Amino acid sequence: MRGKTAIVLAGLLALVRTAGAQPAEKVRVGMPSFSLSFVAPKVAQVKGFFAAEGLDVELIQMATNITVVALTTKDIDYSTASGAVLRSAVRGLPVKVVMYFNGKPLHTLVARREISGVGDLKGKIVGFAGYGDTTEFMLRAIFQKPKLELEKDVKALAISGSGPRLTALLTGKVDAAILPPPYNIEAEAKRYKRLAAAADVFDSATSGLGVIADKLKDNPEQVRRMIRALLRTQAFMKENRGDSVRIIADWLKLEPAAAAASYELYVRGLTPDGLVPEKTLRADVDRARESLKMTEPVPLDRVVDFAILRQVLKEKR
Repeated sequence: MRGKTAIVLAGLLALVRTAGAQPAEKVRVGMPSFSLSFVAPKVAQVKGFFAAEGLDVELIQMATNITVVALTTKDIDYSTASGAVLRSAVRGLPVKVVMYFNGKPLHTLVARREISGVGDLKGKIVGFAGYGDTTEFMLRAIFQKPKLELEKDVKALAISGSGPRLTALLTGKVDAAILPPPYNIEAEAKRYKRLAAAADVFDSATSGLGVIADKLKDNPEQVRRMIRALLRTQAFMKENRGDSVRIIADWLKLEPAAAAASYELYVRGLTPDGLVPEKTLRADVDRARESLKMTEPVPLDRVVDFAILRQVLKEKR
């Protein structure tokens, strides 16, 4: 009898535990490419930081402009294309950036080995992610010193995704391409030439977390948990080189040396607290205004909302 009672009690306890367990909240994150710039959500997924916050996160690769559309239609919950989110907010779309992963661009302009300098690209084909993408503005900044114009002097070819841009360079479809790690590192390992680093001429925060404004009102707790997991990820990556390199190598299918070099570049550019200087944000907003031929000023609170991020940072103190 005691045995039967024990079995019944065990069954009841199991039912109580099952009833008390909350299913993980499903979250969809759009990413322009699976590249180093957007590695933070992948690390959070692999290390269980999202799961620890009760989130079941799906990472979906989609073109930059599509991520913003998908945000506004609520087909995804977040986009890591923070530059496109910011520019869309400048245009008046109801989207905002809530944190940043990188405080400066990691991209470089890489070309065929016989091209000795940026000025030699006149009349050549250069691959970038597309008009309205941050890579467009990087190229324009790089071309300022040699006085090249993107449409007039250089044939611009829009190629969505860093991997396809690298392939276009390696197969001769383009003469040069703007690439983030690890793709620029792969190109240089094959003796392609680095012509310029975007960070030397371009002040911009290149990746982060964007949301539709409604989510900040309707589900701020989910945003808080996403930010908390990603801040934990940033700290983990800075303090755990070996694990981080292994995740980068596995996710991006890299040799250990290329993964290690990519990691070093990422850590140098990461924002430990998710914030970037107001000067950097203002530069991004002003570039967007100029490209849209807008004359009226755009307040920063139209494009970014760090309120929840700052709350999470206070929790950590």
